[in-house]
Amino acid sequence: MLGMEKKVRALYGDDVESKVGNPVVEAKETANSARAGLALAILAIVLAFGVYVALDAKISGLSQTVAEVPAKVAAIDAKVAAFDGLPAKLRKQMAAEKVAEFAAAAERLATGLDGADQKAAAAKISEMAKQLQADVAK
Repeated sequence: MLGMEKKVRALYGDDVESKVGNPVVEAKETANSARAGLALAILAIVLAFGVYVALDAKISGLSQTVAEVPAKVAAIDAKVAAFDGLPAKLRKQMAAEKVAEFAAAAERLATGLDGADQKAAAAKISEMAKQLQADVAK
């Protein structure tokens, strides 16, 4: 123990013993510790406030995104409803194309016929096919 005491005295001088138990030194050390504790407490409060502000910003952004969800769902539902009606539109379009082909074939047939009655009947067929095409296209 004696060797340790010599080392402490060599490092800090002989006045170490005068500082131990001295009320002035203890008051200074207590004040320094109190200042360090206060600084840490203020730092912790500032950090907690920063975390609160950051989380509040994220939550408000999330609430705005959640508010937009019903509008997006409604838009998607409208698109799905448009796709539901698509097969009927395609069937109408295919039927209109077949009737148009039939009308064109009737017109080609009418040009190759010799009799007036035959040409009139072919023209009537062609006209009826065009009317049917217009009805189907509606």
